[in-house]
Amino acid sequence: MRYPTACPTTWALAAVLAAALAGGVAAGPTVQGQSDQSGDGAIRTAEAPSHSDSAAARAAEPQAPPGAPAPGTTFRDCSDCPEMVVVPAGKFMMGWDGGDADEKPVHEVVIAKPFAVGKFEVTYDEFGACEADGGCKRFKDAHIGGEKGRRPIVDITWGEARSYTAWLSKKTGKPYRLLSEAEWEYAARAGTTTKYAFGDTITHDQANFSYGKQGEGRTKEVGSYAPNAWGLYDVHGNVWEWVEDCYIGTYQGAPADGTARIFPNCPARVARGGSWDYEAGDIRSSIRYALKPDWWPIDEAGFRLARSLE
Repeated sequence: MRYPTACPTTWALAAVLAAALAGGVAAGPTVQGQSDQSGDGAIRTAEAPSHSDSAAARAAEPQAPPGAPAPGTTFRDCSDCPEMVVVPAGKFMMGWDGGDADEKPVHEVVIAKPFAVGKFEVTYDEFGACEADGGCKRFKDAHIGGEKGRRPIVDITWGEARSYTAWLSKKTGKPYRLLSEAEWEYAARAGTTTKYAFGDTITHDQANFSYGKQGEGRTKEVGSYAPNAWGLYDVHGNVWEWVEDCYIGTYQGAPADGTARIFPNCPARVARGGSWDYEAGDIRSSIRYALKPDWWPIDEAGFRLARSLE
């Protein structure tokens, strides 16, 4: 698990946050039945570990719904909408035995149906269309370093990211949402089993990440580097990407069907992919990051969209 390296006030506050998350999550959530997602998508309420999940995953056969666009198809649902890429159904091994404790146990996940993923991280221009339409309002309007246009939007809380998906769903009539954590890793890996989508090593010619000096650097325009095998850009580095899941410090009992784990009032949500201010070891496909969902935004957190296909 990774904690924030950037804090808008003091390092002491970051330490308090780390302690709160470590204490609250380590104790384990009180699990109750609840769904906090208004639209269709890969969401399930967190439950006690179920021994039937693996059997259900084995029984499920990945399949494309009739009339679904072919994997690799790109589309936009409106002129202001982010470009989406259709990701195929399939299965993969989630986590890494050589990683942190919260990346284990490695387990098989079946993605039964294709779905669409944002080709890029959501940009300032795209989020700005929601703000202009009255559908989004940010707690912090920093635009640090003049970061606008096609740079990924940052200083975004989890709730603000969700407000954008709600606005886009209403505007288009399509089920936009955040990715589940399993969907994110599946899409980022794009069929690979290595540390990164490009192999077991990564270079600064392949992604925007730290050169080893904390705080030096900044985001880059989306699409500045080559995509992974499924046509998705910046899955490593640039900005951490919010996903739907509550943070739980183990994969024990994790769903085998790719749905998100949520429970009422979870103290931390998950972000994935690493950022410009983290080194290579912290931008792996399996790395996990715990953030309070509506804590003061940081300049390393953005998001990417998912859309269910009819």
